[in-house]
Amino acid sequence: MPLSQMEQKIATIFRSEVDRQEINQRAMAIDLHDSPQNVSHKLNGRRRLGLDGVVNMAEYIQAPELDFEVAAAMFHTPKPLNRKRRDGHPLSKMVGQDKEEIERIEIEKKFEIWDLLSIPAEEITFEEKEEIEQWLIELKDEISSEIAVFIAVCNRYSFNSRKVIELAEKRERND
Repeated sequence: MPLSQMEQKIATIFRSEVDRQEINQRAMAIDLHDSPQNVSHKLNGRRRLGLDGVVNMAEYIQAPELDFEVAAAMFHTPKPLNRKRRDGHPLSKMVGQDKEEIERIEIEKKFEIWDLLSIPAEEITFEEKEEIEQWLIELKDEISSEIAVFIAVCNRYSFNSRKVIELAEKRERND
């Protein structure tokens, strides 16, 4: 039975990391309690890894960037946002850095949304509009990321997303 596209992608991710770290496959096979041939087949996308195999191989390789890439491939999560960040870790690219978060909070403090909505548009300066626009862009990115996670979890665990939304809305009305 041929491997799925996702399984092949995961094998490719593992293969490139093993090559990058110059890991000895024979030693890796011994540590993973597997044969060198089987490890080679798994890394080349000719044998299934299975969930336990994915976890074991990721633990052996110990690369946080790799863990994120594999999780993204398995759960069909979106690629991290490509923005200028202080470090290159994929999770940092996705969830943001402290400095950017502090800047966003400062803008939010300056423009509390309910206060902002009470100000006529004519009274807002050009600079303030630019800051509001930046805040809206960040807000849109956060919402998109949250929706992507919501959809990925619903799909992964076979939840009907519409029913989950309906339940959440009912609960909000009851609170």
